[in-house]
Amino acid sequence: MPDALQELRDYLTRHHGGDGERAATRALEGHERNHDDVFRRFWSEHANAQLAPGSRVVDLGCGPGLFLRDLSLTSPELELIGVEAAPYMLERASREDYEFNIRVADLNDPPAELFDSNSIDVALANRLFHELHQPLVLLQKLHAWLKPGGVLILIDMVRQPLGSFLTHKFGQDRLDEALDAREMAALFEDYFEHNRYHDYDLLALLAMTGYEILADEPIRSGRAVQIAARKPVN
Repeated sequence: MPDALQELRDYLTRHHGGDGERAATRALEGHERNHDDVFRRFWSEHANAQLAPGSRVVDLGCGPGLFLRDLSLTSPELELIGVEAAPYMLERASREDYEFNIRVADLNDPPAELFDSNSIDVALANRLFHELHQPLVLLQKLHAWLKPGGVLILIDMVRQPLGSFLTHKFGQDRLDEALDAREMAALFEDYFEHNRYHDYDLLALLAMTGYEILADEPIRSGRAVQIAARKPVN
């Protein structure tokens, strides 16, 4: 196994609280919430127009693969491919007979040959970018992989004030009970891990790597964003 891939896997395990099995379970349990009516409406508006029988859809950081599973049931004519690195996510995906395949790669620096040039119609990155040490290399390579006019749907948490984050976590804006120092250290690490970028940071990264912005919408009361971007036709 390449050292970089193992380093990524070690990082992802730490990022997920040191418990990969629990992280996979949470991904399964949170699937409906992360692919709710708001997501489905956005996907329908900005991805479906690109899709026809045989179109290729790629889920970057697909986790256990539930989105691709759902898509295979509603649109069996599509070619569906996931990309994932975390072994605990891959293990959960392998427990089902899905109509798609998963490729293993470090999305901080994916090999250029992971996909052919101009071969992807729609790519999804749902809560991936906050896990990347830098997303520019992926965005450049994805730009080459997308067909002209191909679309990227990017969804992720965005930076928010610490007070807003803590109020959301605790469900209240004043803390009177005694706090555990280790639990608070983990909570603040979670804050820094999930608050890498502002909305406008993501838009700037996309613009710098040659994408056209189709839509940019705040979700989760401003704690997250969903963006549709396109590789220009010309």
